[in-house]
Amino acid sequence: MLKILTLKPLLFQTTLILGLLSLNLSLNTVQAAVDHDRDSPLQPTSDPFLSLSLSPALQKSAGIKVQPLVITRHQPEVIRYGRTLPQEPLLQFKSDYFQQQARLKKAYRQKQLAKTQHSRLQAEADNAQWLAESITLNTVRSAAELQWGKKIVTALTEIEPSSTIDFSDRSKTLLYVDCPVDEKRPMPATIAIAHRAYRSQAVTATLIDPKPTTPPAHSGLRFFYQTTAPIFLPGQPLVAFIPLTEQAISGIVIPETAIIQHLGQHFIYLKKDETTFNRQQISVNHPVPGGILVTTPLTSPYGVVTRGAQMLFSEEFKAGIPEENDNDDD
Repeated sequence: MLKILTLKPLLFQTTLILGLLSLNLSLNTVQAAVDHDRDSPLQPTSDPFLSLSLSPALQKSAGIKVQPLVITRHQPEVIRYGRTLPQEPLLQFKSDYFQQQARLKKAYRQKQLAKTQHSRLQAEADNAQWLAESITLNTVRSAAELQWGKKIVTALTEIEPSSTIDFSDRSKTLLYVDCPVDEKRPMPATIAIAHRAYRSQAVTATLIDPKPTTPPAHSGLRFFYQTTAPIFLPGQPLVAFIPLTEQAISGIVIPETAIIQHLGQHFIYLKKDETTFNRQQISVNHPVPGGILVTTPLTSPYGVVTRGAQMLFSEEFKAGIPEENDNDDD
């Protein structure tokens, strides 16, 4: 009888220790999901930093949504950055230019009048004044051309504004797109622009001058476009989507909600079977309407996770962090 009483506490302690070890090795999951399915916690596969397993019940509780992979064709694009320009400097230049032009005309009339009066000293003074006004006018124009290009400056200095370039009624927005200095291909006549890198929200802008400008203290090439879309504020940064070729390429469009950015890299989750999700790195060099066109091979009989990817990412890295065991010796 004494032996039986001695073995029972030992058996109880062994069972308790094994239970604690099993609980300590289990993976943390979303608390609401665990309350519904404690018998099927999130479990890492052979490589916890590339894939993980999640029971169907936990997938439903976490709101995981999957979209099938569909191959499609799109025109490749490259992202460039730019900014809208406020109209006040343009209108101020236009006013200063015409005022200077009026002073030049006045100096010319005085110069011609001095010739008729046969006053050599007055003629020389008026001629010097006319020359100074002419140099000032050319300087004002040259400085503006360095900043905005000849085509915009020509449109601003016309007595009758051009039908294609006219910012006087504020119905158009002037913007620029910066490109690397070694950019070889010509800029397209139309591009898409947006507040951020959301291709689905982009609007159209038209090229003003195919010849780039090189403003002072700027190391790249600057191209000017205009748009009639009233969604941009003066001086607002923007993203430009530049077509690379006229040919469409094949790929799979990945929605923006499916993409996770971490340390400068981009990832998606592919559902491999009923419970397994694999993380895969992708390139975001080809933005298209509705997301990013991925040209590298993607294989999954189920598809890509479009909702809940961030939760999977967080739980995956939780699985890779070892938990501390509080085994203090008595």
